[in-house]
Amino acid sequence: MKSTKITLSYCLAIFLAFGLAEVSNAQDEVRAEAIELYNDAQQLAGNNEFSEAIAFYREALTISREHEGLSDIADLITERLPRVYASRASNAYREYQSARTMSSVDTALEYFKASRDAAQEFGDAQVEQQASNAIPQLYYIRGILNFRAENFEASMSDLDEAIELNANYAAAYYQKGIVQKQIDPEDIDAFMYWYDRAIEVAENVNDTRTLNSARSGARDELIFRAVNIADDRQFNRAIELLNRVENYDASSYETHFRLSEIYNERGNWSSAESSARRSLELHTGGAADKAKMFFELGTALKGQGRIEEACSAFESARYGNFTDPANHELQFELRCEGHSPTGN
Repeated sequence: MKSTKITLSYCLAIFLAFGLAEVSNAQDEVRAEAIELYNDAQQLAGNNEFSEAIAFYREALTISREHEGLSDIADLITERLPRVYASRASNAYREYQSARTMSSVDTALEYFKASRDAAQEFGDAQVEQQASNAIPQLYYIRGILNFRAENFEASMSDLDEAIELNANYAAAYYQKGIVQKQIDPEDIDAFMYWYDRAIEVAENVNDTRTLNSARSGARDELIFRAVNIADDRQFNRAIELLNRVENYDASSYETHFRLSEIYNERGNWSSAESSARRSLELHTGGAADKAKMFFELGTALKGQGRIEEACSAFESARYGNFTDPANHELQFELRCEGHSPTGN
């Protein structure tokens, strides 16, 4: 009986030894498989075949997590994967910079989103921040491309996404103003609202480039609209728009020149004189550039009966396209003494 027990114990020990050996062999095979997948992924990533590398990393990670004793491999992969996602995204952005196509920016945007998600999944704060910074910029870029393709509603949607992700994106607000102007050119207040928002945000974040662009854009747009409206003899509205320019560029000589034109057209000689003189004060160019302002000043002075001063102003206006009109005023309208119709 005792001999039988010893025999059974011996057989059981042998069985367990074989079982453990089989388990060990199986674990070795799984480890070998995970390592091979990891090495293949490393090689693919080194060759910039990032999507294929990610697939191999993922497969190796799944195996490593499903089997005990492979945590070292899982740790390597979880550390490496977000960087590979980031490399793929950066490579896609470089391809966009070369191609400048809608499909290339779409790919870059897709890959940066995937990079952000992977970084969140594996706890890589640096990669997550890089992706989070890039995504609104890519929406902005796509908004520009859609604008150029005259897909204005799609452009607005992209710019809204950029602002949703980065409320301090001053350039996106400014671009919304430009797009809004194309959507509804007659609604001045609608697109000026976005110029104002761009200026407000740019001031807060010290974005000097956008600040200057938005201010000059608002100034030029108001002057342009005012001139067109004045041509239709909507003088009050034109004056209102020109007076708003002060909020964007207090040194705009063009604003005061246009006001002098309108005031002269309306026979408001005193206001025309003040605006013409202010435009001359602000203008930093030469005498030829100031000819149009001197002509308006002469017209305003003539309207007030200040003939000698008007003659002097028209003399200064005799440059370029204003030579003949100024000579006409000097010779035939005012009959200024000592006038020579030669011009400058």
